[in-house]
Amino acid sequence: MTVILAMHVMTHLLTGSFVVSIVLMRKAISFKEKVVLLGLASFLGIVPDLLGNRYVSPWSHSIVVMGLVMVPIVFLFKLLLKKYSYIQLYLCLAGSVLGHILVDSLGHGVHLVYPLSSEAYTLPLIYLGDPTVWVPMLVGVMSFVLPVPLGRRRVLNVACAVCIVLYLGLKLAMLMQLEQGLPRKFTLTPEAAVQVHPLGDYQVQGLTDFWKMGFDVIDSQRRILGILPVPGGGIRLEVNLIFAAKGDVVRSNSGKDGLEYVYRMPSAEDEASLEVLEESRQGLTGEIVARDQEGNSRYFIYKDGAWAEEQRK
Repeated sequence: MTVILAMHVMTHLLTGSFVVSIVLMRKAISFKEKVVLLGLASFLGIVPDLLGNRYVSPWSHSIVVMGLVMVPIVFLFKLLLKKYSYIQLYLCLAGSVLGHILVDSLGHGVHLVYPLSSEAYTLPLIYLGDPTVWVPMLVGVMSFVLPVPLGRRRVLNVACAVCIVLYLGLKLAMLMQLEQGLPRKFTLTPEAAVQVHPLGDYQVQGLTDFWKMGFDVIDSQRRILGILPVPGGGIRLEVNLIFAAKGDVVRSNSGKDGLEYVYRMPSAEDEASLEVLEESRQGLTGEIVARDQEGNSRYFIYKDGAWAEEQRK
């Protein structure tokens, strides 16, 4: 976890630096100026976290608040860095702060437009610290720092940016594949919640784990958890349970990072779950073969919006 935390911090440091390398990739700048600009951008890239916890100080991760706050701050820096236009400095310095916030929104909930709305938003594509994101940024920053010819520098920076965009596009395709495909693969009620996310804490053990997407399906009589390893591939189920009686699907705003928290309220305190062994569906009808804790097979059929157990010889 210490290594992943370090990569998380590095992602934010490099976000600001990479923004500078993109905005100023056509300019001939001395090594000293590069160090100053990159150092300043790197510091601003972690400022939102220094201003306070996003739970306690939601404004610190708001693109509205921080975008406005950076207007006078950039003006002050313009007095010192006269050779750069205000637009260039705003894109570099404010872009470092706003880049931090946008990167955070790809991993967890962020109050993006506070105070216009207190709702938390996220597009859960990456586990923060994903090297597939920060390594291309590091390459781009190094090409900016080192005495690389301007033409080659532009090519490297654009290539790095394209790599990041393509990677996020693949993760988005995986998210859409799960959100749209899971309701077609499994027989679910209209109450079901399908939650897709990058793998979380203690699930990321190696590089390939950053590329996977996890999912959690919560329904009145079902709980399904699994992983999609690659875009367009087959899913790997880790949990596939059915409950004999209906429970309430509860949606609350008390979830982590201010996001919606969905859970199933058990029908009874001693409610038992059954492992789904086989599942088939035809139209709006579904059938399940499950195994109880004693190892006996039990059969369920989906009708009228609920699963009902069926006795078979």
